[in-house]
Amino acid sequence: MIKAWLVAQRLLWQNRWLFLMLMLWPYIMAAILCVGGQPDPDDVLWMLHQECFAGLALVAVTASTLLGNEQRSRRIVMVLSRSVSRPQYLLSLLIATWLPLLLYVSGFVLSGIFMANLLGRPCRGVVVMAGAQLVLGVWAGALSIFWSILVPQIVASIVSMACVGLAVFVGQTGMIGPARLLLALFQTSISGKNIPSNIGLDAILTLGAGAVWFAIASWLFSRRDLNLLAD
Repeated sequence: MIKAWLVAQRLLWQNRWLFLMLMLWPYIMAAILCVGGQPDPDDVLWMLHQECFAGLALVAVTASTLLGNEQRSRRIVMVLSRSVSRPQYLLSLLIATWLPLLLYVSGFVLSGIFMANLLGRPCRGVVVMAGAQLVLGVWAGALSIFWSILVPQIVASIVSMACVGLAVFVGQTGMIGPARLLLALFQTSISGKNIPSNIGLDAILTLGAGAVWFAIASWLFSRRDLNLLAD
């Protein structure tokens, strides 16, 4: 775990300016809505849902491109030659994609609570949306890492985003796990009055699905030829 964290620190530092700009995005959007005074409730809810999608897109795109960037720079050969196992290396990629989401969601929560107070509404829905993003971020990151092992990074990004969109569509059929949690995320109101009672179960199943995707990705990556990956 320590080795994975050290590798993740390096990856985070290399992309620090991009992650910093993304972390500020919720504050920028909140400032735009509040320029003319008290914002419209529908506009605030629309913005929060858009930020939820952007957070998941951040994880999916980042996770699907990190491995390809490491392969092109050949840093992966140097890292794996230092007694870092391949599952540990993939774990470092997952950490490096999820921690920026944590910072992004912190801005989402603060700006969302601020706007909920402006509207005079409870902020329970904002907190639930934030938690759902963090849980879904683990699933989306693991899924994107899986695809980045099989296909080029551009294709992996497209396929990963398509999987997220497909999960939202499937969620309308009532399928449990990530699909239903995604649907709940994009239907939750600011006050949280319409939060489904089974959201806790879906969150647990989503984490389990993320663990399964990560295990499959680790198994595949451990059996790939390192020379081919480095070329």
